[in-house]
Formats: sequence, C-alpha cells, structure tokens
Amino acid sequence: MLDNAQDQVTYLERRASRVTVSRELFLAAVLVLEMLTVIAVAELTGMLYHAATFDGPGSFSQYLPLGLLTGILFQMLMAFQSHREAAHDPALRWETNRVTKTWVNTFLLVGMIVFLTKTGADMSRGWLVLFFVVGLGAELVFKTFVNYSLKRMVKSRRINPRRLLLVGIRADLDAYNDRSDPASNGIEVVAGVTLPDDKSRWHDKDIGLRSILQNAVKIARSQDVDDVLILSHSALSPIAAPLANPFLDLPVAIHLGRIGELAHFPGVRISKIGAEPTMTLRTSPLSAVQHLTKRAFDLATSITALIVGAPLLLMVAALIKFDSKGPVFFRQRRRGYNQVEFRIWKFRTMTTLDDGDVIEQAKIGDARVTKLGSILRRYNIDELPQLFNVVLGEMSLVGPRPHAVAHDRKYEVTIARYARRLNVRPGITGYAQIHGFRGPTETDAAMQQRVALDLEYIENWSLSFDLYILLMTMISKKSYCNAF
Repeated sequence: MLDNAQDQVTYLERRASRVTVSRELFLAAVLVLEMLTVIAVAELTGMLYHAATFDGPGSFSQYLPLGLLTGILFQMLMAFQSHREAAHDPALRWETNRVTKTWVNTFLLVGMIVFLTKTGADMSRGWLVLFFVVGLGAELVFKTFVNYSLKRMVKSRRINPRRLLLVGIRADLDAYNDRSDPASNGIEVVAGVTLPDDKSRWHDKDIGLRSILQNAVKIARSQDVDDVLILSHSALSPIAAPLANPFLDLPVAIHLGRIGELAHFPGVRISKIGAEPTMTLRTSPLSAVQHLTKRAFDLATSITALIVGAPLLLMVAALIKFDSKGPVFFRQRRRGYNQVEFRIWKFRTMTTLDDGDVIEQAKIGDARVTKLGSILRRYNIDELPQLFNVVLGEMSLVGPRPHAVAHDRKYEVTIARYARRLNVRPGITGYAQIHGFRGPTETDAAMQQRVALDLEYIENWSLSFDLYILLMTMISKKSYCNAF
C-alpha cells in the first residue's frame, strides 16, 4: 500500500510553475563565492598591512597566490571532512568550532607548503596573522549568511528539497515523521510504503510483498526520488535483503534506518577485521597514528611552554610561599587513561589539601581559597603545573578534565557512560570547559552535560579540534567562568 502518492503528484503539478534552484547549483555558487571571499580577504588584509607598514598598498598579484591556495585547501578540507552535507541535509548545518578547526588546519597546511617550497621569504608574519584572524571572522559571517539564505529558500520552495521514499510498517512510518520532522530539514517525503506487520511475510516468495515493492519502484521512478529509507527493527537480519533488492536498479541512495537496538550505537558502520566483513558498533577512541600525532603535539608544546613559561612559574611559586603557609603545589589523586590513577600537579590555591574519600568542592566565597589563590583560579594559572603531567604521559593538553577519585566513584554509578571519558588521556583543558562547564558540579544534571561534551570530543577528535579548544581556552569568556 502506498500513502499520499496521489497528493504528491498534485503537489508536483503546482510546484512546476515556480522557479527553483537545484541543490547542486546552489552549492556550486556557494563554493565560488566562498573562494572569492577568501581571496578578497587575503588581498584586503595584505594591502592594508602593506599600507600601514610601508608607503603604499603593494601590488594585487603579491597576495593572490597565497589567497588562492588558502581558498582551495579550505574547500578541500571542508569537503574531505564531510562538512558540506547539502546533498543529504539541505539546511547545510554547520558549527562554529568545525569551521574554526578547518581554518586552523588550512593554515597549518599552508605553512607547511610555504616552508617546503621555500616561497615564504617575502611574506610578512604580521600580514599572515591579520589574514588568519580576519579570514576566520569572514568565514563565520559567510556561513551565517549562507545558512540563513538557504533555510529561507528551502522554506519558500526556491531550492529543491531532498525527495525521500519511506519503507516500513505503519508504526515505523509514523514514528519517523514524528521524530525527524523531515520538512524542517529540507526533506520531502514523497510517499510511504506500508509493509505487512507480520515480518514472517518479508521474503522473496511472498507475492503480496513483491507486488507492494514493485509498485513502490514505479512510484520512486515517477516521483524522481533521491533516497529510499527502509525502516525495520530487523534491518540486520537476512529478511532485510528482499526489501532492498527491488530498489537496486534505481539511481537512488538506499538506507537502513537506525531504529531498534542500533540507535544505541551512533557510530555504527560496516568494516572488516582481516577479510571478514563486520558491523563495527564503535571504534577505538584513537587510532595508532592519531595517538602518535596527539602525543607528539603534546610533548612539543608542553616542553616549549615549560621552557618559555619558567619565569612565570617561578614567580607564582614565590608568591604562593609569601601569601600563605603550606606547600607550593597541590597534589591529588585523579584517574587517567583507562582509569589508571596518578597524582595531578596544581599550584596550591586553598588552605586545605583534601585527597580523601570525601572531598568538598570549592564554592562562591569559600573561606579555604587564599587571596592569591582566587586570582590564580580566575585566570586558570593554577593549572599550569599540569604541563609536567603532560610530559610524563599522564595527561594531554586537551581532553576530558580529570576529577577527584572520590567524585569519579560517585558519578560512574549515577551517570551512564561516565567511565568512557577516561578512554583517552585527561586534559588540562577540554571541550566542556570552553562551553562554560568549569568549577564545581552541584547536580547530576550538570555533570551529565559535561560528560556529553566530553564524549562528543572523543568521538570527533582531530589535531585541529585540539588547536581550536586551546585557542578558545585562551580567548573565550566561558573558559574563565565559575572559577572560584
């Protein structure tokens, strides 16, 4: 049985009189405009910097090559990381952190290319910094404008939506429409194929099922369907094949819906172990290459920071000894990778050194916080000695913040997937911290929000993601809130 097929044909006849733009044409226009934007920013910042530093604005051709290279690399990285999902998500959603990470990664590649080709002798470092900052701002403004324009066009039907054919039992079809709100996501459900509730009939020999699917194929052709989504709690069993086979000869994408038990595994994908095909429910947090890359970056950066920041560390240590009685450093048991305990290094900011089974978190107006300690905590200076933990391999520059062991024991019982935070090394700063989740956690709900951001970081790790978090830790106001 096919639902709403006649209504859809009537709608197509009404829409034919309107001028629409294809998704591909819109995306092509966006790519061209974005490339021109990057080049324009390179030229503008270059000429302004040259005019401020020298007597004139410099030549147009002087900044064009690097602007063009930056624009090409940025487009390639965005496409490689599947950030432009216009084909499957006409809303073209994007996130500030993703754009920022890609922009940072682009400049790392540009720097590498300039170094290897020895073409950077005539390039000003001041201009490159200005180009980076202004270019990032321009990209964020451009994305905002594109996102707004595209949503307006989708809503007004000026851009073609993704056309979807649903296949499933009545309950699954209704659940999809209630759960997914396809219209607001730029998806048009052209028809729904209602399958028999009795799944024992889902096989090639069932004449009734074959007839339903044959009619569905005809509708898919006549309605110019882009995607076929098969909703089935039994999608992993052999009976899913008869549902998908009739659509294999169509120029469409065929999907198995994530319902049933698979919904608990958002990273599920098809892969292999050796020559054996498998369904991977979740991958390991970091591959061997990713682990090596992250560790090399941690070591190089933390050792450099310790050398450059040595005068500051020594000055803070002296001020702590002068400000109050007690040791310079605060050591406390924390859990690291795979729940292995270590002792964290911090500048002492309180008159107590709690490290037992019950630890009282700091609060506003806490009498235990010293005068100097409140300043150190406010600007995250008390965290700097953790660079030693990074060098020792106990921590990373970026990762889920480690909590006191007493708190870990509490939350791993009350919060689902809490222990997964420690499937990577804990960090001096983290994704949760740049979103303002810092300081004491008075409720389980507050900790759940932290854990959700920590898990999102683990699932989406990249070196550019780490660079983005480090940058936001220094410049974002949220990174300094709740520090007392």
